[in-house]
This record gives sequence, C-alpha cells and structure tokens, in this order.
Amino acid sequence: MTEKPSFDAFGREYARLSFGIERHVPGFIDAYLGPPDERAILDPDPAPAPSELVAAARELLSGIPALDAGEGRKDYLTKQVEAMLTTARRIAGDELPYREEVRLLFDIEPQATPESIYDAAITDIETLLPGNGPIAERMIAWRRDYTIPPETARRLVDVVLPELRERTQEIVDLPTGESIEIRMVQDQPWSGYNWYLGDGHSRVDLNTDLPIYAYRLTELLAHEGYPGHHTEHTLKERLYTEQGWGEHALQLINTPECLISEGIATVAESIIFSPEELVRFRRERVYPEAGISGDPEREVAIGAALRVLRSVPGNAALLLHEEGRDADDAVRYLQRYALLTEAEARQRLRFITDPLWRAYIFTYHVGFELISTWLDEDSVSERRGRFRTLLTDQVYPSQISSWTMRASGPLPA
Repeated sequence: MTEKPSFDAFGREYARLSFGIERHVPGFIDAYLGPPDERAILDPDPAPAPSELVAAARELLSGIPALDAGEGRKDYLTKQVEAMLTTARRIAGDELPYREEVRLLFDIEPQATPESIYDAAITDIETLLPGNGPIAERMIAWRRDYTIPPETARRLVDVVLPELRERTQEIVDLPTGESIEIRMVQDQPWSGYNWYLGDGHSRVDLNTDLPIYAYRLTELLAHEGYPGHHTEHTLKERLYTEQGWGEHALQLINTPECLISEGIATVAESIIFSPEELVRFRRERVYPEAGISGDPEREVAIGAALRVLRSVPGNAALLLHEEGRDADDAVRYLQRYALLTEAEARQRLRFITDPLWRAYIFTYHVGFELISTWLDEDSVSERRGRFRTLLTDQVYPSQISSWTMRASGPLPA
C-alpha cells in the first residue's frame, strides 16, 4: 500500500470542509484516499451548522490566491471550492435557480437542446432500425434482442475487460497491481458506478434492475474502467501521493472535476477503438460468447445517432426543476425523445430527482460535448496525447472551453 502523505494546511481545511458537507449530504465524498488518522480528526461529530460550512468555504476560497502553487492549480482549486460553497449555501437554505446551481457546481452554462435536433436524429435512427411501425416500439424491440442475463454479462466481462486494459496501456502506463472488481447490484438510480478504493483498485457495480445490453457492454466497461473512471482515478491519485496535493485525496460529487471525469468516461470507448475495430471486436469476441448474432455495423451507426440524444435527460431536468412540470411529463418526454421504455424512463427520472444527483445529470452530455470537441483531431497521436492530459493533469471545464476556442491548448506529453 502506498504511504499516504499528511495534509498541508490548505489540504487539511479542504478535507475538513468536505467532511462537514458530507455530514449534511451523504454521498458528497465519493472516495477518501488520505490517512485514516487524519480522517478521524477532520470528520466532525456532530455535523457543523450550515452557516459554519458557508463561512469555512468562503475562508478557504479567500486563501487560494496566497497559496504557494502555480496559477493552474490555483484556478482549479478556485473552481472546486466555488462548487463546495454552492453546496454549503444550499445546505444553509439558499434557493438557487436550477441553471445557476448547475453553472456554479460544474463551471458550465447549462442550455436546453432544441428538440428539432432530436427530431433529426430520430429520423436518422428510424432509417437504421429494422422492422416497421412506431420508432419507439422498434427501438425497444431492437434492444430486446441484445438483452443478456447477469450471468452472461459476467462471462462477457472476462472477455471485454482485458482487451480494454491492453488497449489503454497503449496510451498510458498503468501502475503494477491495479485492478477492477465487478459486482452485480440492484436498487440503484444509475446503470453502473465506479467506486475507487485507492492504490489502483476499483469496484465497479453494474445495476441489474436495468437491462444489460450486449452491444453496450464494451462502452459501459470502458466508461467505468479502462480508460475511463478507474484509469483516471488511478493516475490522478498520484497528484496526491507523489506531489502532496491534498485535494486529490478526496473525490467529491457536484464539483467541476466530475464533469471532466464524466467527459473522459463518455469518450473512453472511442479513444481505444476505431469504429472498424469496434465492429470486429463485437463480431469476433463479444457476440459468440453471448450467444447472439448481432449486426455490429448497424449498431455503430445507430450508436452514433443515439449520441445526439444524450442531452435529453438534461432537458427533462429543466422541465422538472426550472419549469415546474410534473414527473409524468418528464417520463413522457424521456420516452419520446430518448426512446426509452416507461420503466427505463422512470429509472432515469429517479436519478434526475435524487437530491444528490439532480444537477449531476448535465455532466454526461456536456462533458461529452466539451471533451470530444477538444479531442477532435485528425491525428490519432495528437488525440491520444490530449486524452492523456485529461487523465493525468488538473483541468476544469471553462479551461477546456478556452483551449477549444483558441484551437490550441497545452502540448500533450
């Protein structure tokens, strides 16, 4: 086990504030990687008063300019602590407009996607789907053909995960001994979740309350594992263990680092597979083990069109939290534009209405759009170099936006 550095003064107060928020918002700390003895000192009992959290966040924010740190780290910390202050204000009773909440938490300007864009994508999907009749019914029927039971999914994990790991090692050096444990779980608002345990080890939970589709399993494991969340967390832990940056001893929900992390994860599969390679891998390795025939070329084309619909849950969240529409309206919206079954739409609604996750829904599609735009390079080596920067360096959303606007950015290592 890697020795855990002690926190410096700033890192100690960053952790103390994080633990104080966690007392009011369970789940705010997604992972703690620091020394256990320091946690025992910094984790308050009883919970601090909300006004104390707000004051502590403002004080922490005011101290960042005086830190002995580079401007890049100071800017990163400013965005993180501004998000923590926003959560503290909500705990204290501040009622922020929903878009303002999302903006302050994730360093983005949340926008609704015009429904005409969805209509055009759905028209494309309609031409790609087999069969006749209403598109929603055809989509449900098409997905049903790829549904696999949990025991088959577990067998497929042993086929897919080693391939993802091998391809990821062509981009970055993974530490010796890192590993991922896969578990099947139920009664969760998400389809999959990476629990980073520290020292290069993760547990990935797959939710069997939702259908597991053979054609999506590679994407899901790339998202949660290689080169997605597990890979990023493993590499960024070094910023704490090797450079002593205490902020990376904690992974916090509802901060800008989450949008970067979800952006990395949503593009992960496309970084290690070209469309042609993905077709071949599914046809030759995945589907024979699953006992299905599949149609990988059609699937890749449908998947590209479906990516346009990633923002539908964000629009549904705006209907609920900004326009005050009721839950049934949101479910119908998700069914119509995301082409989900009612059960899948209600499961997505559960995420959108969860107090911890209600703003988080924007991290997926905005993260994908932000990062895929910056990675949009003809050169594979340039694209992978930029992706490596995302996996290893402190970056934040508005910084990526500025790099994209300048059509430049730091030269990847």
